[in-house]
Amino acid sequence: MNSRLLILAAAIIAGSTVYAKNIFNCDFEPGKWNKADFIEVKSSRWENVNTFKQEKCHIVNVCPKDATKIDMLSKRAPETYAAMIWKNPIKGNVIIKSTMSFDYRMAPSIVIAEKPGVSKKGFPEFRTHYEVVLFDQGINVWRHWFVNGKQIWKKAAYLKADFKPNTKYELKVQIQFTHRGPVWTVSCGGHEFGFIDDQFPKEFYAGIVACEGVNRFYDFTVDK
Repeated sequence: MNSRLLILAAAIIAGSTVYAKNIFNCDFEPGKWNKADFIEVKSSRWENVNTFKQEKCHIVNVCPKDATKIDMLSKRAPETYAAMIWKNPIKGNVIIKSTMSFDYRMAPSIVIAEKPGVSKKGFPEFRTHYEVVLFDQGINVWRHWFVNGKQIWKKAAYLKADFKPNTKYELKVQIQFTHRGPVWTVSCGGHEFGFIDDQFPKEFYAGIVACEGVNRFYDFTVDK
């Protein structure tokens, strides 16, 4: 192939490539991220407020030391719940990514939320939001909203696949606003699925949620 054809081929490849512009990137290593970039948020389902603790190369949700793995999946799950969102609202097409891992079975998540409300005790609290949940048997996308002041939730989409505990996975959520509606594409570990949600807001926040066991997060990225 002569040089002119090589230049033409390169131009065609470049023209077909979608370029992402990074607007926020965070590595959860000591000294590489600023907690002030995030807002800690609680669930309206439980009164407790939990947080993340810093480890050598990641952050992890604080879990009860006296709870068994089974307990943290069930009756003591509320004690493991910790969440935080990037403080800046997001508009338009976006790619949200986080590298994560879990112990035993579940359930680190990417959360995408409308502007949080405030709890009775003055703490930021989720209102309508989505949780893209990684666990050992696949990925679930849950939509949470309120009816007459009560939080309810429904599975919006799901993938059945095997994911292993104590293994790093990059969970990626791409949202594109199209003439068909907001199109979600979720990918992780070589698997991908998509769906359309007409109720998705034009402005939103994004972050991470840990629940139902020990969940580790290594980074968090937002690309336009």
